[in-house]
Amino acid sequence: MKVKINILNDNIYIPEELIDSCDGDELIARIFYNRGYKDPETVRQMLDENLYIPTRTQEFPDINNAIDIIKKTIESNEAIAIYGDYDVDGVTSTALLYQCLSFFTQNLVYHVPDRFTEGYGMNEGVIRGFSEKGISLIITCDCGVSNLNEITIAKELGMKVIVTDHHTIPDSLPPADSILNPKLLPEGHKARNLSGCAMAYFLCSALLESYGMSEKSSLFMDIVSLSLIADVVSLNGENRYLLKNGLPLLFNTERVGLKSLFKIIEKNSKLQNEEDVAFQIAPRINAAGRMDTARLPVELLLSKDYHDSDELAQKINFLNEDRKRVQEEIIKEAQELVVNFKIRKTILVLYGKFWHHGIIGIAAGKICETFRKPAILMSLKEDGETVVGSARSTDDINIYQLLKASSSKLIKFGGHSKAAGLSLKVEDIKAFTEEIEEKAEMLYYIDDSLETSVDAELSFDDIDDEFYERLKKAGPYGEGFEAPFFLTRNVSILSDRITQKNHHIMVVADIENVRFSAVKWSGGSDSFKNKVYDLIYKVGRNSYRDNTELQLTVEYMIETDGSLKKAFEGVIEDARDKKAIDLEDIYKKSTFFYEGLDEKCPLEGAVTRLSLKKADNLIFLSVPANSNIFRESVFLVNPKKVILNFSTRSDYSFRGFLTDLFGLVKKATMVNSGKIHLDHLSILLCVEEEIIRAALKYLKAAGKIEYSIEDDENTVLVSRGNNKASPDISMIEKKLTNALLEKSAYQSFVLKLESERFKEYLKA
Repeated sequence: MKVKINILNDNIYIPEELIDSCDGDELIARIFYNRGYKDPETVRQMLDENLYIPTRTQEFPDINNAIDIIKKTIESNEAIAIYGDYDVDGVTSTALLYQCLSFFTQNLVYHVPDRFTEGYGMNEGVIRGFSEKGISLIITCDCGVSNLNEITIAKELGMKVIVTDHHTIPDSLPPADSILNPKLLPEGHKARNLSGCAMAYFLCSALLESYGMSEKSSLFMDIVSLSLIADVVSLNGENRYLLKNGLPLLFNTERVGLKSLFKIIEKNSKLQNEEDVAFQIAPRINAAGRMDTARLPVELLLSKDYHDSDELAQKINFLNEDRKRVQEEIIKEAQELVVNFKIRKTILVLYGKFWHHGIIGIAAGKICETFRKPAILMSLKEDGETVVGSARSTDDINIYQLLKASSSKLIKFGGHSKAAGLSLKVEDIKAFTEEIEEKAEMLYYIDDSLETSVDAELSFDDIDDEFYERLKKAGPYGEGFEAPFFLTRNVSILSDRITQKNHHIMVVADIENVRFSAVKWSGGSDSFKNKVYDLIYKVGRNSYRDNTELQLTVEYMIETDGSLKKAFEGVIEDARDKKAIDLEDIYKKSTFFYEGLDEKCPLEGAVTRLSLKKADNLIFLSVPANSNIFRESVFLVNPKKVILNFSTRSDYSFRGFLTDLFGLVKKATMVNSGKIHLDHLSILLCVEEEIIRAALKYLKAAGKIEYSIEDDENTVLVSRGNNKASPDISMIEKKLTNALLEKSAYQSFVLKLESERFKEYLKA
């Protein structure tokens, strides 16, 4: 694949007035300029929310009428129903309205639709059910503006309806008593692109104002910020203001349910930025509506009981793991279909009879991303007659227009340029597929090239903690204000450790030999080691297990013929005859490497591979688990001296190793509900994760434990065994014994290796 790099506005003069608005920071000014923000006053307001004039509740047409209706309903103690949706925006909107109205009435219910039986939007049966239950007022959130028929029925049944929505205004509005939608604001209004939850927030803020309780509006800002990121609304104007104020409140939420969910998420890494919301929090909440019911996350957001919240959070997390498993299965099957039958097609139209309806949209996005072609994934509904599909597309192919041009066999379709949904009869799959494939071939040509844009070309010497904080100040980042990408040319890949899921953990060096840890997600099975590339990347922090080091997240790698940097040019000293405690006085400005059981660490302040920092000296107190980790540690620290001490050794005897592992597992069952992580065990016991898996398998076969590994392939749930040995235990024992013998031999080899030969070892 050819990658063409476009440095945005390269060599374009940035006006001094714009730089001044960014406190003299030309890089930040360029980031704003590259995103089309060239007015100094606007940029000042984006950087300092205290200068921004927020949207007033009264700016929304008809909001006073909505407040009057709600207050009269409350005063007469009539029943109110909130009608939401099953995604994050709908769930947060529902919880927000319910929480706010609960201040004034208990005569209140909410409904979030079932994705599979009701679909998106309002449902006639639900409306009639509300009438039978004596509901007087329906308030919609994140839906309703297109439900002309359902709202007409609600009015005929004598109910009042207030619509809060943010979707595109249809040609004919429903006969609701009040419609609140930011799209009814004038073109260019700073609040015109609110999320559904943010629209509900303004309604609640107006209601609280009318009761003299405006200060309570801040209680909702955590979930408003969650909706803004999850619903991928444009982060400018009011959305940016709300998110900038709400994001700190989300990460420090007082909401009991979110605390329970965060407790699960933060077992591995601390939540700290917008990407964590998008990739850690939002998918879990969405998973409930995709796999079971969206009532679960609504209950979680409203819960005030810690025990109930913990149970709900665990269930939601389990559903997300199930979602990931199903998603991976669909993606794998879809990829095989593409490779075997569709690889030369311009559009990838795929059908899996039993593919999960709630997951095919995510899977279509992954297929589109992998093959860089529009993808439509379809599956059969429970009626055995109707097929539903989800489409995702690239920037240069408008999937909505393509569906419109190929719609002769479709029952219905809708969406926009990059995402759409559709339905058709099962007998029409072949005809529809042929029609849209032919139209795509006629209208579009896909070549094997890609153009990507970066904000600036940097050397690694430009990147430090201050640089990262400057980038953060320009945020929050997201839709319409994307996080900056940077280019560094002729980067040497000094080491490359490939995980089981083909993620690449690398040490990289630029032409000045400045080094960073870098990660490339899903980078394939081939190593990048000892090659030179132009790198396109984002700058972030690796927050995994409380690590706070800067890390590059690599997006694209373009191989060059540049000169490879020498990975290590320092000296190696032998200190195997010295006590660890004496080394602190002998070697100043040192980083001490230690991996092993905490209680055996000979020095305070020693670090694992996860927390290595640049230092003059790198001292190995323990033997790294393997040669890759040894090299990675040396190349990242890039010390003047490597000092070999190895004063602590791992116990790789069969009995000793299992005793240590069983002790860690037993502790996990007592203090962490049986949850423990393979990578953590790997560091504590100085072995590869494969050996940990083999040892857990043996303990299970011996009847000592029961365990399961979650779909993230890292989290292990352990419980007590039945003390009954399995018939095949001897075979499992033999494999584990052989693996431990190899580890023992490796440790002995490193311990005995002459210091002058370590340089050759580092090159291997």
